[in-house]
Amino acid sequence: MNKNIFRLLGEYKKEIAIFSGLFTIDRLVKVFLLNFLQENQLNSFRLNNFFEVTLVWNKGVSYGLFPQQSYVGQLIIIFFSLIICVWIAKFITNSDIRYRSITLILILAGASSNMIDRLIYGAVADFFHFEIATYSWYVFNIADIYIVSGLLILIYAFIYPNIKKSP
Repeated sequence: MNKNIFRLLGEYKKEIAIFSGLFTIDRLVKVFLLNFLQENQLNSFRLNNFFEVTLVWNKGVSYGLFPQQSYVGQLIIIFFSLIICVWIAKFITNSDIRYRSITLILILAGASSNMIDRLIYGAVADFFHFEIATYSWYVFNIADIYIVSGLLILIYAFIYPNIKKSP
C-alpha cells in the first residue's frame, strides 16, 4: 500500500505542489490579515474609494446562507463540504475535460482552506469588499476566488466541448 501512495505522490507531484502553494497562500493571507487587524485594533481599513479590507466571520455557506451559530453546526457544514468535494473530485476525474486538473486543484484548495477556518475559528474569515457608488459586492477571501475560478473554468469546459481532450 505504501508503494501505491508513493507512486501516486510521484505521479501527481506537480498538482500537489500547485495545490499546496495555493492553499498556503490563502492560509498566510488570512493569518496575516487577522493578526494585522487585531494588533491595530481594527475591524476594517479602506485602501481606496472602492476597496476595503474588512473582517467578516461567515458562519454560513456561500454568501452567508444557512448560518450555523454552534460549533456542531459548523461541523455539519464541514461534513457536507467534504461530501461535495469528494463528489466534485470524482466527477471531474471521471470526465474528459481538458482543464480537469486545474479545476480540481482550485476548488479543493479553496474548499480545504475554508474548512480549516471552520475547524479553527468556527467560521470562515472573509476580508475583501468592493463597492462602487451604491453597488456593494459581498465580502470574500482568496479561497473563494479559487473556488469560483475553478467552477468558471469547469463551466467553460462544458459549454465549449471543443476544448475537451482528444481521444
